[in-house]
Amino acid sequence: MSEPWFEIDCGPKVVALQTTSDPEPAPFGSFNLGLHVGDNEASVLRNREHLASRFGCGVYFPEQVHGIKVAHVNRESSVTSADAVVTDQPNCPIGVMTADCLPVLFATQGLVGAAHAGWRGLGSGVLENILREFPHPSRVQVWLGPCIGPDAFEVGPDVVDAFVFRNLAWARYFEAGYGADRSFANLRGLATDILENLGVMNITGIDACTYFDSNRWYSYRRSGVTGRMASCIMLTE
Repeated sequence: MSEPWFEIDCGPKVVALQTTSDPEPAPFGSFNLGLHVGDNEASVLRNREHLASRFGCGVYFPEQVHGIKVAHVNRESSVTSADAVVTDQPNCPIGVMTADCLPVLFATQGLVGAAHAGWRGLGSGVLENILREFPHPSRVQVWLGPCIGPDAFEVGPDVVDAFVFRNLAWARYFEAGYGADRSFANLRGLATDILENLGVMNITGIDACTYFDSNRWYSYRRSGVTGRMASCIMLTE
């Protein structure tokens, strides 16, 4: 039986993975990792223990608030509110949870990070903040995970304005929606643009839409009540 995750190549001396979900049993699927969504706590803790078996210890997840704070953590750190985490400690797995927002993993020699980048975080600077922790952005390997795609993420003018106010060129990542004041937003395109402008040269990822693929991904916009996936990364030495 295959594991409910797949491995990600984030370079040498790094273990990284992305979890997935079978849609049954509804509404939380078979591998929900979020304790805050209404699922049975014992079931979620069992899933987290299974995930920990891949790393040899539990994964550090921050309390995500759609902000831009970056937390520096180690294996003894207590949970704090943040939407990005970094660590330079080996054998200290860290991660973020998503169900439409964009997860972003970072790796360079001796330092790894993970960011939860929904539209609020992207528009406010969560990627800029976490990259400040990496002294040489051109040497950082970045992986963009599954998120709601540009054919599904319809937003209002407040979302468009949050980006265009900062950079007029970002208007190209919004296409006309079905209503007069609606637009379809391209989170992955925005994130890639931000990262490249900050000097990141090595960007890979999975071009997957959480909204349209219910067999593999959780989507809050599609389902409302649903589980959470995790994107995790760890230094091995």
